[in-house]
Amino acid sequence: AVSEGKMRVCVYGSSSSNTSAKFMEASEELGKQLALGGHVCVNGGGKTGCMGGVNEGCKKHGGKIVGVIHEMFLVDKEEFTGADEMLVATGDGLAERKQLLVSGCDCIIALPGGVGTWDELWEAVAELSLGFNQIPICVVNVDGYYDSFRSMLQRAEKEKLIYQKSELLLHFAPDAADAIEWCEKMSKDNQFVAKGAARKLEKREPDSKSAAAPTAKKSALSYKYNPYLGARRGFLAGLLTGVAVGVVVAKTMSARSAR
Repeated sequence: AVSEGKMRVCVYGSSSSNTSAKFMEASEELGKQLALGGHVCVNGGGKTGCMGGVNEGCKKHGGKIVGVIHEMFLVDKEEFTGADEMLVATGDGLAERKQLLVSGCDCIIALPGGVGTWDELWEAVAELSLGFNQIPICVVNVDGYYDSFRSMLQRAEKEKLIYQKSELLLHFAPDAADAIEWCEKMSKDNQFVAKGAARKLEKREPDSKSAAAPTAKKSALSYKYNPYLGARRGFLAGLLTGVAVGVVVAKTMSARSAR
């Protein structure tokens, strides 16, 4: 539940410097509304695109900003320097960054963005569907940008490929004000969880018939790659090949000398 109506809001959005004016305007408005509502804006920490827009709007109106940026972008100086806090993710992928973005957040709001934004958004929706998180997720559907996403979810529901009603998995807000209002409503007193959007994960004790399965799974997960194993096998293969070739050569030379 949200304390005193204040939320920690994770915001996804584009980082492209070519982001259109209408998307930038919506981003700045979201940042403004978050600041005026006293909410904390958590985002990818960029200074361009929708990320930059939401940061500028939030900062201009006295809001608090927490940036989460991968260390590779610091080299290019792509970070928004006005953030109150900047968390730096490491690793050879984006998994850690995505985890830091949503950690402790009360809701997720996605602005228009490209494949990076879609990756973050769909992962959050998938985790909600499977019960790994129980926070409301919505998009600011500027100029119908996310209409195709809505169609995909509705089709999946119709074909019985998802567990919940599509509108529970992802809310489509026409503007920033509606997005925040919906998130506040859903987050207050844990109403979102009460609506049953997320599946409940129940732990089960394995019975005697399936006792072998967890053991096999544990064994598979605990496997560690041995970087020297291939080298040893290659060495042995090479040694055996060399011996075989040597034997053939020796026989050939012996046969010739006998002539």
